[in-house]
Amino acid sequence: MKEEDEWDSPHIVRYLEMLSDEEIEKIKELAKPRLARATVRDPKTGVLTTANYRVSKSAWLEGEEDPVIDRVNQRIEDITGLTVQTAELLQVANYGVGGQYEPHFDFSRKEEPDAFKRLGTGNRLATILNYGSI
Repeated sequence: MKEEDEWDSPHIVRYLEMLSDEEIEKIKELAKPRLARATVRDPKTGVLTTANYRVSKSAWLEGEEDPVIDRVNQRIEDITGLTVQTAELLQVANYGVGGQYEPHFDFSRKEEPDAFKRLGTGNRLATILNYGSI
């Protein structure tokens, strides 16, 4: 696949052709029946709740459920040098017309030291985003 450096600090890299059209279609097929209103974790209580600053539907896919998800996870490991063993599951988000997620941090800050404690994974180190259409 093709790689482009987008930004130095924070390090942002764009990978082109990371997923084939067939993989994208399979991921959408697996996610579609599971799509439900997205939630966010309250940093103080740890409870998952809906929020007006995140309007979308989400589904979570496990590597064991389909070889395509397993291959995508392996590709993520190969690209990043990280393991998905301590990562969140592959998330599919559908923002539809009018959907949004306001600017936010994808990691916990000093004021929320226990934000990822319940997951047993520690703080986030990286985020990979893939974009496609419905």
